[in-house]
Amino acid sequence: DVEDHPEAFDLDALYDRLSTHGERLDEEGMTVNAERYLAERREAGDRILLEGAQGTGLDADHGTYPYVTSSNPTAGYAATGSSLGVTHVGTGEVVGAVKAYTSRVGTGPFPTELDGDLAERIREAGGEYGTVTGRPRRVGWLDLPVLRHADRVNGLTGVAVNHVDTLTGIDPVRVCHAYERDGRRLETPPALTEHWSDCEPVYRAFDGWSEVDWATVASQGYDALPDAARTYLEYVVGELDADLYAVGVGPDREHTVERAHPFA
Repeated sequence: DVEDHPEAFDLDALYDRLSTHGERLDEEGMTVNAERYLAERREAGDRILLEGAQGTGLDADHGTYPYVTSSNPTAGYAATGSSLGVTHVGTGEVVGAVKAYTSRVGTGPFPTELDGDLAERIREAGGEYGTVTGRPRRVGWLDLPVLRHADRVNGLTGVAVNHVDTLTGIDPVRVCHAYERDGRRLETPPALTEHWSDCEPVYRAFDGWSEVDWATVASQGYDALPDAARTYLEYVVGELDADLYAVGVGPDREHTVERAHPFA
C-alpha cells in the first residue's frame, strides 16, 4: 500500500538519494557522452555490439498493439537508440535470441498457449517467472508465424535458440507451422490484434528427446545434440531467412553450443 511507503513519493528524498548515485558514477568515470564515445569507437575501427531488450511482440509498431511496451525493441531502433545512424548499424549482423517454445508476460493474443500440467512443467523447467515480480509467465508451443514476422521485421542474419533442454522428455514436441482464420492459411500474423486472437494454430509434431548430460553436449558441439533435437532445430531454422548460430542447453554461459560465430 502507498501508505506503507511514503518515502517513495518524497521527491526531495528521491533526488538526494539518486544524486548520490550520480555523483559516484561521475567520480568513477562510468559516464560518457554516448554519441561521441560510439562515434570515436567506430572511427577507430572497433566492433560495436548492441543488445536489445524485450522482444518483437512488444514493439509499439510491430507488436500486438495495444499489449506492447512504449518503445521499439526491434533491430531498426538500434540506430536511433545508439545514435550511430542507420548506415552504420545496418551493415552488421542481427542475431535473434529465440526460445525453443514461446512465452509471454501479461495480456495479449497467444494462439499456441498451453495450460494445465504441460504448461506448468515447461514453466518450472524453464524458470518462466518474472524477474522482479515472480509472476508466472504464459507459455506455449513455438509459434513460427510470429518467428517469421520477427525475422522479417528485424532482418535477422542468424538466431540463437535457447531452452532446448527445457523441452526434454516431452513427446511429441509441437510447433505451430501456420495459422488458419476464416478458411485461410496464414504464414505470418494478421495486421490487427483482434484478428490475431481469432487464429487457430496448425501444428506439426516432432519426436521428443531424452535427458542427456547437457554440459557434455555443450563441450562436444552441435553434433552431440540428440538427433531429435537437431531435427527440430533444423526444421525451425529452415523456415527462416537466417542461420543457426548457437543453441542454449542450460542456464549458464558454458551451456551454449556454438555452431557458427557471427563476429569471427
